[in-house]
Amino acid sequence: MSKIMFIKERRKSSINFNNYRRFHFLDRSRESRRRINHPPAALYSALGERIRTSTPPGLQCALFCGGSRCKYELPQQRVNAIQGLYSDWVTEEILAMARPSTANIAARNIVQQFHSWGIRTVINLQTPGEHSSCGPPLTNSGFTYDPAIFMANDIYYYNFAWPDYGEASLSGLLDMAKVVSFALQEGRVAIHCHAGLGRTGVLIACYLVYSLRVRANDAIRLVRKKRPRSVQTSGQILCVQQFEHYLLPQTVMFSSKEPLMLTKDNKTAEFTLRQYLYRQRATLHGADERAFRQLPKIVYCLCERLLKLCGCQQSVGLDFRVRNRPFYKSFMVYRLRQRKPPDPSTPEEVVTGDVTILPMVEWRDPVDEDIERNLETVSRLTGTSNNGSIPAVHIHEAFIVDHQSLPEERQKYLKQFRNDLNQRRDAMTKIDEEEDPVILTGLLCEWFENLKQPVLDKEDLSIIVGRAYNVESCILGLQMEDIMLLEYLLHFVIRLRPLAANKKVDIIKRLLASLTHQAVTINSRCLPDKDFPKLRDGTSAQVINFLLRMIMELQKDIIKPGRDDTDVIVPRRLRIKAWK
Repeated sequence: MSKIMFIKERRKSSINFNNYRRFHFLDRSRESRRRINHPPAALYSALGERIRTSTPPGLQCALFCGGSRCKYELPQQRVNAIQGLYSDWVTEEILAMARPSTANIAARNIVQQFHSWGIRTVINLQTPGEHSSCGPPLTNSGFTYDPAIFMANDIYYYNFAWPDYGEASLSGLLDMAKVVSFALQEGRVAIHCHAGLGRTGVLIACYLVYSLRVRANDAIRLVRKKRPRSVQTSGQILCVQQFEHYLLPQTVMFSSKEPLMLTKDNKTAEFTLRQYLYRQRATLHGADERAFRQLPKIVYCLCERLLKLCGCQQSVGLDFRVRNRPFYKSFMVYRLRQRKPPDPSTPEEVVTGDVTILPMVEWRDPVDEDIERNLETVSRLTGTSNNGSIPAVHIHEAFIVDHQSLPEERQKYLKQFRNDLNQRRDAMTKIDEEEDPVILTGLLCEWFENLKQPVLDKEDLSIIVGRAYNVESCILGLQMEDIMLLEYLLHFVIRLRPLAANKKVDIIKRLLASLTHQAVTINSRCLPDKDFPKLRDGTSAQVINFLLRMIMELQKDIIKPGRDDTDVIVPRRLRIKAWK
């Protein structure tokens, strides 16, 4: 019982992170500027740092640590988180500690203590052979303990060789922060270097920047509050600050022309789709990193939430859940690209001027003739049951609303939602809680429309119009990230059910407007109501018809042999009109 009470008291004493989440690099508040302009001070003078870094390793132990009677490795006359180890809980889940030794592990039952605290991972930041004159002698592993002791007792072990007083690369720090994040999914994590102050403090501070999107200076203060004398040198402080400048711009969700407020120059948070995917790959890890190599996670989360609201998340033939195997590898586009890479020598048909609307009725092309009935088949591919809180038609209405004309209160909420997504990692969970499809569609369209360059630029539109009748040729002519995004969005439209074909076309038109940064006529209205040029009617019709043909190919792919096509209902044959 006393053990349980001690654990509860330990949890109660943990720091409240809510106060640290608001100081983001886009924050212009006076308090934020004060914290930026008054960074934490180094624990040593400039002369003291030079002496420590220039002193030979063997002499360092005798001068600064105590040699064989190392002040960090002998039991401290203080309250420690782990008995027999100089250690503190920096957060509820992360332990900073001095390096253990084989004798200490056995004498103090360190492994049993780790199990009782739920510590499942040990991260060692030392290089083999370092501080060989400190404390107990080194083992054959090059450390004061054999890592196999932990691994044999179901405790994961990682070693990142980081020289004492040395520099770590920013990408290396990011990799380490990702490992900490991954390890925390299994249980608590113990991190050590020699004393568990310098390198350990830097890594924990960088992890807080990574996980909470806080300022470097705030992260250092937080670590020092729970583990006094951490992040010791000016170089280590600078390392955390540089990590903030390296990481936080890559976590921005929405492109913006506003200055980053990170440096004295006028860098902005504007980015293209390709740049965003590159940044996303740098910051995600694990299954997310694999699943979203070719697709913006924010787009996926918004679309899947809309589908969940109307009970349309289930899909025949494709599994869109985030698994070990990325779902995009089942996409038609991916398989086509793997089988036949694009031929750069293939001439592209560039169309100038307006384009004639595709006369589907006169052509009587079997492909064109099948478009609408295949579009209607979509609503029945997985049945017509609706287990969501709203009907699918409400999603259609949310797409064709003019988000610029929303009441002021809702526009403020939309703006605050966007800012939260930019500044707080945990804001992604708000998407899963949002019940208003207008807010979700507003965020989705705004994400596309704020990109530095449209997903489908003039060159892409020329390729689509010139090759509109050859879906495969068109797919191979577009950039991988562009066509992969298009296929996902078309799958999103396909999964909306039950929904009339003309309403699905309205959604496709609205998405096309956002993807091209050009206004498109939908039900006699031009959307979006921004300073966008109007997409020519002929070009719009050709692109829409290409997307409908692509939907038909996707449907064929869904119901091809080997897929579950028992629920497919063949619709009645209809005459169709050109989409204008």
